Amino acid sequence: MYNEYKIMKNDYLQLKEKAVHGTPEKPIQYLYFDSRNDPLVLVNDSFFVARHWHPECEILYVEKGELYLEHNFDTILLRENDICMIDAEELHQLQGVGPDTIHHAIIFDPKLFQASLADAFDTDIIAPYLQKKIGFPLLIKEDRLGYSLIHDLILNMIRVMHKNTPYAYYEVKLALYTLFLNFYELNLFIEKESRQLGEEYESIEKYKSMILYIEEHYQEEIRLSDLANLISSNQSYVNMLFKRLHHDSPIHYLIQYRIEKAAQLLKETDRSVLDVGLECGFQNVSYFIRQFKEAKGMTPLKYRKNSRLS
Repeated sequence: MYNEYKIMKNDYLQLKEKAVHGTPEKPIQYLYFDSRNDPLVLVNDSFFVARHWHPECEILYVEKGELYLEHNFDTILLRENDICMIDAEELHQLQGVGPDTIHHAIIFDPKLFQASLADAFDTDIIAPYLQKKIGFPLLIKEDRLGYSLIHDLILNMIRVMHKNTPYAYYEVKLALYTLFLNFYELNLFIEKESRQLGEEYESIEKYKSMILYIEEHYQEEIRLSDLANLISSNQSYVNMLFKRLHHDSPIHYLIQYRIEKAAQLLKETDRSVLDVGLECGFQNVSYFIRQFKEAKGMTPLKYRKNSRLS
């Protein structure tokens, strides 16, 4: 076990912007995925994490196999030894190519580098990054300038996390400072405008606004027109944007989100199925049971029983 560095794999499969990684005292998290030994992360025999974003930065290192990364509106192929740097709040999805992949993820809150004293390191490197004026390059391959230096540093962070000594967090934080310094010295940071085009960035922000609205108001009645008004657009555009970025309709996303909230209540409370359904935005108990069974393969009562047996 990796203690504060590790989170449950099921949580990782459902990351949203408000997901918490690590603790306030130690806001760094480490994840290790070996698709050969972990059926929880497999979809059609391949590793899969659906499109999501979070306020933390993420470093991906591919140890074995290949994975497709969907980043905002682009898709790239990650191969063995590739390093991927995902800045905070960027949409991404990961799909393994085949059943035999191993990769590591280091997730950290960039705000942990904020300093009360605005020294040169903060002014020249950290502040521009936190202000989103600069960002990491998305992909660092073996033939890129500085790869060996960055590769060795990331592998060392992974080894430290595996050891999980009392001082592991401090060592990793120090290594991240060094990582920022290396990118700065090698002139590898990029201007954010070169990463995203204005129109695409606007579409992503609209999508994120709708997702946050759904997750904050899922207990209330939400109509397609509400989402359209939220982003000052029409309902056809809302549907198009959701299908492009989430491969699903906004209404189905709302239903699935309500189902996940209901499943959590069923596991953690003894409230009746009717109360759980109403709490999660379902106005009709029969409709709630039908949708829950379709999503989970069993009725709410059976789900509660099974969750308490496991």
